[in-house]
Amino acid sequence: MNSHQTLAVTVRLFAIWLFLYYLSTTVGLFIYKRTHIDTLAPLLIGLSGTLLICGLLWYFPTSIAKKILPNASISEEAQKPLFDGWFSVGCSLIGVWVLATAIPALGSYVIGDYLGQRLYPDSYIQNPEWSLLVAFNFLKILVGLWLFLGAKGLKKIIHWAKYT
Repeated sequence: MNSHQTLAVTVRLFAIWLFLYYLSTTVGLFIYKRTHIDTLAPLLIGLSGTLLICGLLWYFPTSIAKKILPNASISEEAQKPLFDGWFSVGCSLIGVWVLATAIPALGSYVIGDYLGQRLYPDSYIQNPEWSLLVAFNFLKILVGLWLFLGAKGLKKIIHWAKYT
C-alpha cells in the first residue's frame, strides 16, 4: 500500500469519525439545552456544514492525498487489496470508539432511571428527554456494531438471534 492510499484511507476514516462525533455531541447537547422558543436553524446549519465537509472528504480522498503528499512511483493496482484491509480495520476501530461511548451512556441512563424509581418512588421525576436519549444511544450502539463487525458480521448476528 503506497502512501497516497494510506492517507486516502485515513481521510475517509476521519470523515466517518467527524460525522459520528458531530451527531453524538452536537445533537445531544442541542436536545439537552433546547427550550421551546429555540429554532432548529443552528443545528441544521451545523449538520449541513458537517455533511458538506464529510462528503468532500469521502468522495475526494485521493485528491486530498495527492495535494498533501509528493508523487510516488508505486503502481496503485498492485496495492489495491490492502486498501480494503486498512479500511475495514479503521472502521472496526471507529466502531469500538462508538461502542465505548454509547454503552456507558446507555447504561448510566437506564441505571440512573431504575435507581431513581426504586429509591425515590414518590419524588422521582424522569427527565423528559430520557426516552430520546436512550433511543439515541441505542442507535449509536447499532451503528458501532455495524462499523465494528461490518455489514456481513451484523447480518450474521441478526440471523443468529432471529433463528436461535
